[in-house]
Amino acid sequence: MMLDITEDALEELATTYARHSATTPRRPPDRSGRRYRDGIVGDTAAADRAACWLRLVSIVEIHAETLLRRLFGEQPGRPPGGWSQVKESLRRHHNIDVVALEGWARLDACFTVRNAVAHGLGRFTARQIENGAPRKMRLIGVPVRDGGVVITPEALASCAETCRVFVTALDACPRP
Repeated sequence: MMLDITEDALEELATTYARHSATTPRRPPDRSGRRYRDGIVGDTAAADRAACWLRLVSIVEIHAETLLRRLFGEQPGRPPGGWSQVKESLRRHHNIDVVALEGWARLDACFTVRNAVAHGLGRFTARQIENGAPRKMRLIGVPVRDGGVVITPEALASCAETCRVFVTALDACPRP
């Protein structure tokens, strides 16, 4: 039986993606060719896709944090100290290795895109380049152009599906 928090997360993922999909076709393309930091050309549709990507990945993180709190029997309050702490706590205290779950490699690549957008306006940071981030993008079909990610509608759909698969796999883990 699926946890209520998983059902909520899956509903939020579906709603977020559907809301984005419903509003995007009606929005006229931004032809202004505005230039953002470091010469990256952006438009309103690209910004909307990036915002949706950030929200989808955040929903997965929030779900995992909520699951961790529930497994610990804690009341909502102070959140864990970040994704790496959530992963470690799930592994150490509850024998849930998120890295071994279906969809993890793709989700990890989705995190990389999210971080590039959140910390570099779509461009990879020096650290991400050093860690081989551009190669990870092949796994999820995100084109890399001029050192930055290009979130296409197809890549966004893939991100939404990756998030759904991972949340479902996390819910299927045995719980105490």
